[in-house]
Amino acid sequence: MAEIKRILLTGFEPYADFDINPSAEVAKLMNGTKVGGCLIRSVILPVSFKDSFKILKEGLTSQRPLCAVLSLGLNPHASTIRVERIAINIMDYNGTPDNSGQKPVDIPVMPTGELAYLSTLPLREIIRRLKRAKVPVAISNSAGTHLCNCIMYSVLNFVARKNWKTKAGFIHLPPLPQQVPKGRRRTANRCSMPLEVSAKAVRIALRAVASSI
Repeated sequence: MAEIKRILLTGFEPYADFDINPSAEVAKLMNGTKVGGCLIRSVILPVSFKDSFKILKEGLTSQRPLCAVLSLGLNPHASTIRVERIAINIMDYNGTPDNSGQKPVDIPVMPTGELAYLSTLPLREIIRRLKRAKVPVAISNSAGTHLCNCIMYSVLNFVARKNWKTKAGFIHLPPLPQQVPKGRRRTANRCSMPLEVSAKAVRIALRAVASSI
């Protein structure tokens, strides 16, 4: 019997003033479902530079054969789905500390790692399908220097060092409408995204990934 192909989907727990993290909620909705013939397994990561990849590493090694890893995160300033193109080897958390109180500045993700990694997901196909479904989307050329970039870099570094064929990349989700600051509520529909739309977008992206495997 052929082994079931698996895609690992990750999201982050709530942090700072965000008592709901849409990336975690979407990951929970997708867990255990099948998309494009692939079984989706979800992991919710702590917002911790120290612990997040340790937990993710368990999923990377236990969910075999692992065909792809799609990591999700919240970008509080995003107004569209942001498909990340590149992760860089730096941690520079110039905002609120993570949930464990850490605030790294000018520290490499991996001291001996490459300067950067490009996503290996089918970015243009994801964009094409989301636009066809009329979901606001754009390719982003910077995943930032915070934990989202750190996880994207760490996964791509891990896969490269293992010489796996596993595809990997990252998507940022906008905040929920109720998370938009009061001063921007009049334009909440333009600077946020309902959970059901974010979930639809991730499902479409997963189908595009599955079709590329």
